[in-house]
Amino acid sequence: MTPPRRFRAGRFLDAAAVHAAADANPRLRRFLRTVAGHGDAGEVRARRLLEHIIRRVVDDVGDLHLGNAVSRLERIAVLRERIAGILDHVLEGGTLPEGVRVEALGESFDQLRTEMRELSRPRDGIVGDAPLRLAEDAAAYADSMLREFEAGGGAVGLHSEPAAAVNDAFRAMPANRQAAVRRAAALEPQALWRAVASETEGGKRAAVADLETRLGGRLTPAELGRLRTALDDLGRARNRGLQVSQTRLTAALARIADPELRAVVAGGDVWLTQQLALHNPEALATLWQRFRDRGGRSDDGPGFRAYLRHDMVTYGRGVLGEYTAAFSLSSIELFLKGPDANVKAAGTDLVGIGHDGWVWLVDDKSHRATSVGGVSALTENLVTNLRRDAGDFRDGIARLQRDDPGFTPDPRILDAISRMEDAAAEIDRINRRGSAATRPARISRALEERRLRLRVTSAVGEVREITRALRDLGLAVEPTGAPVPLPPTGGR
Repeated sequence: MTPPRRFRAGRFLDAAAVHAAADANPRLRRFLRTVAGHGDAGEVRARRLLEHIIRRVVDDVGDLHLGNAVSRLERIAVLRERIAGILDHVLEGGTLPEGVRVEALGESFDQLRTEMRELSRPRDGIVGDAPLRLAEDAAAYADSMLREFEAGGGAVGLHSEPAAAVNDAFRAMPANRQAAVRRAAALEPQALWRAVASETEGGKRAAVADLETRLGGRLTPAELGRLRTALDDLGRARNRGLQVSQTRLTAALARIADPELRAVVAGGDVWLTQQLALHNPEALATLWQRFRDRGGRSDDGPGFRAYLRHDMVTYGRGVLGEYTAAFSLSSIELFLKGPDANVKAAGTDLVGIGHDGWVWLVDDKSHRATSVGGVSALTENLVTNLRRDAGDFRDGIARLQRDDPGFTPDPRILDAISRMEDAAAEIDRINRRGSAATRPARISRALEERRLRLRVTSAVGEVREITRALRDLGLAVEPTGAPVPLPPTGGR
């Protein structure tokens, strides 16, 4: 068996681990400073080159070890087959095969023992006490690494820094900002890169503060001001390069049929608009149509981004709220309708049976308002929702009985469904007859007689009260979680 030519073990290295090792090793830190001082790209290119070198060395050392291990396994297989053949012959005939000496059998066992021992000590098995040489000519080996690095643009491993985007941003800066960056890179290259590479606002502030402390007054206030601006520019360029490469963005734009939406995405926000175009263009088109239907301008990229973010936050609160409420309502023993991800669908959010047999109809209001004045799912749409839910539950039971003729539904569930249907019929009659002034009290009584509860939950919101009109209908608030603070709408 011939081993693969290249095992490429280096591709499994985590980029963060490579960078952490470089930061922890004094010789590697000196290497970074030396390389960074010989080019405009500074530490960005130096780190990419070091990562490439480490991965290439791991590739080559891995090839030596793995190739040697495969060869040993092949030799072990041959020895085992030879020994097994001799032993089989002895067991069948009682004597050694013709031409085989006892000493030769012992030598085969000794050789097998040696191969097995060296298999567990790969370096000793390859070179013993000698230095591990990856190439006969070190200069030629280094030159091959550099040629490979340049040919691949430095894009190596599981993660590659978007050096081209950072370089372009640097070259686009005014000369005085470039000078400030070069001066900081010469004095504190690692701290400078940490400030550029920070991906959160808090991390960025801490990294910039650390950089300024390390510079210790070696830059003038004017230079520091220009450096801060430059760091913002470089950080944005890096984040954009990490999130959306030009190749991926071009492909995403080609899938967008609407030319106005395509233009908005092309100049849009990398964190929301372009990410949605990359990963879910169908949802992007739907949200764009809603935005336009509500009066959004075709050239209002920032407005569309704000609309997207609001929709995402609202949707996220709704999903989290329903699931949190379901797990927090300890009085409910059995859910007939559980939480799901389709939070924008009309109707009740949860329907369950409590330990006392009462049926709970729940609508979650996980938003920032402290008071709720309208719960359409449990008020004007209550009859429709009761009938829809009861019909869905009966359909579900029918499917189970078709799949399993021996299936017997829980009597509590059948009773709950019947009460929901009775309540829907009675509330429908109340809505069509009698005085509007007494309607809330009659509806509340109809629900109580059928042991139905209407509840508003606020799992990840701040709702603490409902209006008097809702209370008159029999609604109540069930706090099921602490308010969850979210970033302001203008955040990333």
